[in-house]
Amino acid sequence: MNYNLRFLVVDDMDSMRRVIAKNLNQMGFKNIVMAANGTEGLHILRSQPVQVVITDWNMPVMSGLEMLKAIRADAKLANLPVLMVTAETQRHQVEMAIEAGVSDFMVKPFTVNSLETKLTKIINTPRPEVAAAKAAAFPFVAGGAAKPAPSAAAPRTAAQSVPEFQPPGIAARPIAVPPMKAGAEPLAIVMDDEFKGRLAREATILVVDDVPDNLDLLVELLDDEYRVKAANGGERALKILESGKLPDLILLDVMMPEMDGFEVCRRLKANPATADIPVIFLTAMGGEAVNVTQGLELGAVDYISKPADPPILKARIRTHLRLKRSFDEIRRNHEELQKQHAILEENFRLREEVERIVHHDMKNPIGGIINFSSILLDDDMMSNDQKEIIKDIEQSAYSVLNMVNLSLDLYKMEQGTYAFTPGRVDIAQLLKRIVKEKQSELEARQVSVQFMASGKEVSEQEAFFIAGDELLCYSLFGNLFKNAMEASGQQQTIKIDLHGKEDRAMISLVNHGAVPLGIREHFFDKFVTAGKQGGTGLGTYSAKLIAETQCGRIAMNVSDENNTTTLMVMLPRAAEEAGDVLVQ
Repeated sequence: MNYNLRFLVVDDMDSMRRVIAKNLNQMGFKNIVMAANGTEGLHILRSQPVQVVITDWNMPVMSGLEMLKAIRADAKLANLPVLMVTAETQRHQVEMAIEAGVSDFMVKPFTVNSLETKLTKIINTPRPEVAAAKAAAFPFVAGGAAKPAPSAAAPRTAAQSVPEFQPPGIAARPIAVPPMKAGAEPLAIVMDDEFKGRLAREATILVVDDVPDNLDLLVELLDDEYRVKAANGGERALKILESGKLPDLILLDVMMPEMDGFEVCRRLKANPATADIPVIFLTAMGGEAVNVTQGLELGAVDYISKPADPPILKARIRTHLRLKRSFDEIRRNHEELQKQHAILEENFRLREEVERIVHHDMKNPIGGIINFSSILLDDDMMSNDQKEIIKDIEQSAYSVLNMVNLSLDLYKMEQGTYAFTPGRVDIAQLLKRIVKEKQSELEARQVSVQFMASGKEVSEQEAFFIAGDELLCYSLFGNLFKNAMEASGQQQTIKIDLHGKEDRAMISLVNHGAVPLGIREHFFDKFVTAGKQGGTGLGTYSAKLIAETQCGRIAMNVSDENNTTTLMVMLPRAAEEAGDVLVQ
């Protein structure tokens, strides 16, 4: 292997960049340049010679996948070996990277030996065939081996295009209904033969009339298309409905002795079992407005005057049967969605419980890493280089521990069991620390930060104390600043302003870019996000939770006119102490 090769290592975490560089050093490679995101990486690639690229996947400004696509689209860089180092092993993500032309994957965590094996492979074969890459990748990807892709020469048939999953109990619908032919009955619903056949096989109509000749006429008229039941009065109709299968539609005479059609309809609609059956009134009463209104108010769907015109009667029956089927399907789907929602809620509850247990159990090994690191740092036998590596290990362990603690704390906040013990937190210095940590990303995005207190610039020495928890505040303002930075366009400014009034402190962040109208009302709700790749909708939710836990509150104001979003966090101020240099 040529040990004079120049490597580009791209990762937004400084510690990870240094780990990979150390690994390369151990393998004998000394010529290494580094970048914090894809944008910086591309700038290096286009300004100096590089022979191998090792990049993370998830990075701000420009992800590893976006950088990979840009490399393959550039004629001068297209054949560079690109190794994607990632914790992502989902099938669709691997497919995207393979289609974009990745040379190979390295899943975190990894060893020096496994890295060396991958590098040997990609240096010799920087652009593997897509089919071969998928065959190699998918046996190790969540979800199992890949299904063979259809040949490019063989177009997909209609049968191949149909989704494999068909919800149970929901029959497939025809894609299109033939258009109405010239001369067709003006009121008839246009249906294909298959749908008419289903109606004939499935639909049952109950005809209710006290006049035998009328019953015989209606049965004869409808019997060729539907199953028809007949009742010679209201009482008989109700008994039929109580004894067996319910009909799909009822043709109900209005004027009948003992129990008229209005009373029958009233009882039908009062019974949950029969309330949804469409009722069409048949009447020889001349269609007076008062009678029509009375029937419709009782729940009837239509009125037909006797003697009924057969084509019109059939057309209206078809219409209301079709509407009933649509309504029944909507109701079934709604019930199914409710069941699925209940299952998802239970799954989510179980997932949160498992996460809480896992996070709790993680603290012991993390604590062990921190303790062993501390012991090694005190060992005089360690060289300075070794101590630098151990410090990185210790810092990474502390970062993971803070994330685990915060996750557990958020769970307790949701349950209302978090024990909040306020202390003095210098918000001015904490915010400056957050800005400093994001400096490389700010520069890549060409976003500046203006730090003010009551309209005046804050000096390095000035402090602004609130009564809170430092870890919680770091998470709260870290999330808000990250959102503000990602929402801002190039050459925009994020304005941070501190205000103090009596026992309350207000910290405001103003960024360019208005929150989309559709999510403003629910901006601080759980899982609410819009237009943000990889967004979880938990950042602002946790910010609200943390602010309220610290006896504060958070609010948002959007200016469409100026295209800005302002987030305001109100927290209790801490008592002053001797020697404080406070912002004025």
